[in-house]
Amino acid sequence: MKKSGAWLIILAVVAVVATLFLAGQNGLIELIKLKQKEIRLEKKIVTLRAEIELTHQKVERLATDPDYLRKIAKERLEMVDPRDTIKTGQNLSDTTSKDTLKPPQKTPQTSPKGTD
Repeated sequence: MKKSGAWLIILAVVAVVATLFLAGQNGLIELIKLKQKEIRLEKKIVTLRAEIELTHQKVERLATDPDYLRKIAKERLEMVDPRDTIKTGQNLSDTTSKDTLKPPQKTPQTSPKGTD
């Protein structure tokens, strides 16, 4: 009887150790999860580094290429180059002069006689 009781205790100890090894706070399962998370984060780092490099290239191009700067200003900010031809209503306004665009001039309104 003592032998079967000893085996039972040994089996219980092995089961507890195996459970701790596999499922404990620092167990094998947790290690696998952390390794998968590390792989995902490393992939994200590679992606972000590539994005940073593209951003640096765009900044450099904006600083050195005035045509690219104009293009971006037109597309994203809806700005108008003073050299462009602008269609307003039915009239075409050619702004090829070196002046910048100016808002339309308001015509002064005179008050009717006798209301002053």
